[in-house]
Amino acid sequence: MQNKPLIFSIFLNILFVVVLIFLVHKLGGWNFLKYRLNNRGLGSEYDHRKSLYEKMPIEKGDIIFLGNSITAQCDWAELMNNPKIKNRGIPGESTDGILKRLGGITDKEVSKLFLMIGVNDLLFHKPDYVIQNYQKIVSRIIKESPETELYLYSILPVNPDVRVIPIDNNDIVFINKTIQQIALDNQLKYIDLHAKFANKDGALFAKFTSDGIHLNGEAYLIWKTEIEGYFN
Repeated sequence: MQNKPLIFSIFLNILFVVVLIFLVHKLGGWNFLKYRLNNRGLGSEYDHRKSLYEKMPIEKGDIIFLGNSITAQCDWAELMNNPKIKNRGIPGESTDGILKRLGGITDKEVSKLFLMIGVNDLLFHKPDYVIQNYQKIVSRIIKESPETELYLYSILPVNPDVRVIPIDNNDIVFINKTIQQIALDNQLKYIDLHAKFANKDGALFAKFTSDGIHLNGEAYLIWKTEIEGYFN
């Protein structure tokens, strides 16, 4: 009788190890898990997409959509019926990543650049870090490509009720206020999509997402309506 708690504890530990091994296997094995951890959760898709974009030419006068998976998951050229649009969103992208690959865009004299970035950073950094990098991105675009019309999107909220996401929507609101001020200080256009997609609690409307952060087709159609006036 005295050994029952010990036996039960051992059983739970063994069960935990078995479940952990199973999950690691489903995620691609220990090496892949180590890779994701070393790259802050980024899988090989990031490297593949980045490599592809480096080989795909950007021409003078193109319109660039720059950001993370929320940008990457839409076919903007088809949605906006504009072949000049080129999508340069990468799943898992951060402000650090944008800073590293920005030169391949600003040296092409693009006509317009629509920027949405920052939500992924909040998984690992405080809002002040995101804002500091965001200011660097904007300053570089203005300096390196002064003829480009730069549009700054608000960051979209997340919905932790649809799926547990360790991001505070209050941090998103704080960052958006700063982005709006950055736009004002630099005489840039600020596009407030947050107001269109946030419910009364400040979370992403559940009807617009299946995983709490990414958007469905209905949401992208609203997004289209909000920006189509900038293409006339």
